[in-house]
Amino acid sequence: MTMADIWALLLMLAGGLFIWWLAGRSAEGPDNSFLQRAVAWTFALRVAWSVFQHKICTAAWSMFAADAIARYYKGRHGAQLWHDGMWTPHLPQTLKEAHSLLVGLKTVVLIYIFGPSPMVPEALVITLNVSICIAVYLICRHIGCTRIATRAAVLFSAFLPSLVFWSTQDLKDPVTATCIAWAMLGMLKVGQKAHGGYLLLLIGADFVAVVYRPYVGILLMVGQGLAVAYSLRLPQTTFGRMARVALFALMAPVVLYFGVQEMKSTYGEEMGLQWAVDSSTAFRDRGLAGGIRGSEYAIPLNASTPTQAIIQLPLRVLLLILSPIPFFPGTLRRMLVYPEMWFVYFYVVPRFAAGVGEVWRKNRPVLFAILLTIAPIIVSYALKTAVSGEAIRMRSQFMPILLIFAGIGHAVVLRRRAERKSELMQRRSGAVGTVGYGAEAK
Repeated sequence: MTMADIWALLLMLAGGLFIWWLAGRSAEGPDNSFLQRAVAWTFALRVAWSVFQHKICTAAWSMFAADAIARYYKGRHGAQLWHDGMWTPHLPQTLKEAHSLLVGLKTVVLIYIFGPSPMVPEALVITLNVSICIAVYLICRHIGCTRIATRAAVLFSAFLPSLVFWSTQDLKDPVTATCIAWAMLGMLKVGQKAHGGYLLLLIGADFVAVVYRPYVGILLMVGQGLAVAYSLRLPQTTFGRMARVALFALMAPVVLYFGVQEMKSTYGEEMGLQWAVDSSTAFRDRGLAGGIRGSEYAIPLNASTPTQAIIQLPLRVLLLILSPIPFFPGTLRRMLVYPEMWFVYFYVVPRFAAGVGEVWRKNRPVLFAILLTIAPIIVSYALKTAVSGEAIRMRSQFMPILLIFAGIGHAVVLRRRAERKSELMQRRSGAVGTVGYGAEAK
């Protein structure tokens, strides 16, 4: 352990204590102890994996963290130049330059202050990402989830292995996931005319998302616009319905324009709309994202035109969320994810479906507000990375939000089991009456 490693552990401890304190302030009385324990355990798990991949089994980091390794060595080089008086960042002139400066500068500054250790920038990323537990909890309580549903949603978002794994690397994805979760909370609160603090939270989360990962920030704000358009109290007439449809239609070219501009600014002028609908071929032909070979899901899903991609969209969305399919042999990277995917297929997905059905019946405006907010991000990634090894990493940005419905579904499953047990006991005893479950669930 170097001195920089010790500083990293101290930073992790300080960040963990702050999030633990914040969890205690955010939770309602009966949930105070639960949320603090959940935060403490998920934080400890992430810190343990960070230490494991850097000090015990370094092969894990070198095998799975190509982007994080590149960012670390680039940040270390920048910190050395800064120490030698040879590094002077330039003020950004474009959104792309601001994005590159912020992402790189964060790593450079942390390494410059605390020393060269990959765990130093990870301390900040882990702290930010663990705060998602608090955001998920507050969202669940705001939309009226029972305590059982709320706790299940928090646990799903805290301990799903892939979410733990990606949150222990100095990547854009865990920071973006944090922004999406807190922006969702801010949007829902502002929609209920909450006080100005939540408006500042919404603006701040959107701003960090835009600067840290521009196209995601743009798509997030477009999704918020869709949710607002849906929630407008227009008259229930033909004119009102046409006005809402027109608002949705006007946002489509906005998404397309900003998305294509961001692709061009990042990957070159020739990488326009076609790349968005056939990124697997583009990555392979251009040699981009070097780790993609061997990580594809071997699914022949290419599109030669945007129309074909749109027709394939439902399948692409399923692949984005449910890949890799754990029924076929594959590369080591893929097969390491299979145990989690079996759990997702047989435990999470049924509860997610039950949760969506429950919210559809009882609180449809909330369902559409949440899904419309993240829909542009999901569609973008479904078109861009659904058949590549990037999918499991990219979906980590919005999975905590979708897992809220799995938590709701978990409470529904428990309620139905209790009802069936109650009915069975009544048949056996011949008693009249029912056993209430709603109060217990709450």
